[in-house]
Amino acid sequence: MSHHPFQKIALLPTLLKKGRAKYVWNVFLNRLYSKEIAFGFKRDLSVPFKKPRTLKPITIRTCIDTDEAYFIDNPNNGLIHKFNTCYVGLTKEQIPCARVWLIDASENKKLKSIWGKRFPQLKKDEVLLENVFTVPKYRGMGIIPAFLYDVAETSKDLGTKYAITFGEVKNKNTSRSYNYAGFSPYMVRHVSYFLFIKSITFEEVSKEYLDFYNESINRKTTSK
Repeated sequence: MSHHPFQKIALLPTLLKKGRAKYVWNVFLNRLYSKEIAFGFKRDLSVPFKKPRTLKPITIRTCIDTDEAYFIDNPNNGLIHKFNTCYVGLTKEQIPCARVWLIDASENKKLKSIWGKRFPQLKKDEVLLENVFTVPKYRGMGIIPAFLYDVAETSKDLGTKYAITFGEVKNKNTSRSYNYAGFSPYMVRHVSYFLFIKSITFEEVSKEYLDFYNESINRKTTSK
């Protein structure tokens, strides 16, 4: 939720009115005790990379108000909507199937206000791709790699050289999707809560984490 405690409290009635009691409860339990380890992924946009193939070809455009109805399953507290630029992926039938926010250095102050030190402050040639989400019925079609590739390519118009994003280390599907989109891990983020006290640290990608990542993206299926 928000970095500022008063913002957190103010959000609760709104979330409950929207039928988000389960989300609020899960957040409460998470703040009592939890540990999250995430890779920070980066793609150098100056290095040519072939667009990944997908079973469901998509196009992208900026989000419009009517798109929200397609993303009711996206679990977040709504603060992501405070950022200026959101992209959606569209099927050939023009149905929204994925979305992500693109945050640049001009929104650093807002980024810190909402999430504190959870994300590094962006440099002028960097963008953050955050809250990546695929509509459940379109999962398993390889949409996210192609979607992230297209959004990252679009950010070049802003003078962007690096696109970054984050994903949990244990989520091997996320690691594979980001790898297919041209992203590689460049840092590891640790976020922990104990009795509502939060700790955030960053470190370089150790050999242990790199080995786990390589194992994740090079998974081989075996026949039974």
